[in-house]
Order: sequence, then C-alpha cells, then structure tokens
Amino acid sequence: MLDRLDLRILNLIQANGRLANKELAELVNLSPSACHQRFQRLQAEGWIKSFSAEVDIERLCSPVQCIASVSLSNHSPDTFRVLEEQVEATAEALDAYTVSGNCDFIIRFACANMTRYMELTSQLIDRCPEINNIATHVIMRESKRFSGYPLAELVANPLSR
Repeated sequence: MLDRLDLRILNLIQANGRLANKELAELVNLSPSACHQRFQRLQAEGWIKSFSAEVDIERLCSPVQCIASVSLSNHSPDTFRVLEEQVEATAEALDAYTVSGNCDFIIRFACANMTRYMELTSQLIDRCPEINNIATHVIMRESKRFSGYPLAELVANPLSR
C-alpha cells in the first residue's frame, strides 16, 4: 500500500525523472537514504514502469500526426489480437487503445508524410480484413501535452490529499 510520501515521490518523478536523490529527499522531507530506499521499493514493486526522455520531434522533423478511429466488422478476440499485433509491429503507431463507443480501436500515428500514413492504413486493412472503417483525424496542433497523471485526483486514498 502506498502512503502520502510514496505518492509525493511518484508525483515529483513524473514531473522530472532526472531529480537527484538528494533533491528528491529534500522535496519530500526525508533523509537521502530513506528516500532512496522508498524509491528503490517503488521501482521493485512495479509502481514505476520506466524512465524515458521526451524528444522534441518538431526540432528534428515535421511529422504528420494522425489519430485513427478504427471500426471492426467482427468483434472476436482473434480479430482484436490480429489488429493489436499489426499495430504493435508498426513503428509509427505511437499509442493504441481498445475503446467503447462509435469505434473499436484508436491509434495515434506519427509519419514522415501523408503518403506513408496512407501506406500504413492500407497495410492494416490488408492484414486485418475485419476493419470496416478507418476515420482519420489529422493533428493540427497540440493543445495539451501529457505531463503525468493527476495522482491526488485519481487515487481514492485520503492520504493522497
């Protein structure tokens, strides 16, 4: 079970995964050794999945980013498995979600150009013939970037408030 200090540590490293242990310890009012032990436990118990760096893609290139809403004609587990395998094998597919509502799957793509995006969706249709429709939404501008989960608002634990 997580306590308020664990949640505070998770919040802080979500915002800045490069915090030094000494700095993190100061921010949560723990000794560096106690903070390090908590941090190690959070990692060992799987509360922290991984660390990565966010690349400023706009400085490297100007990718075409799209969100594809995919509708399937067949909702068997095999159909979803085939589509998920195809998406997993596609480097340009950044995120994918099985959803409820007007479509069955949502995929976010980043491609070098629109021609490449069209090639990828054609390949998906060829390899997963149960795709009934793909509605494409071209991302014009990012309005809000993911910057971590709002842990205090999501956790029903009164210690997190």
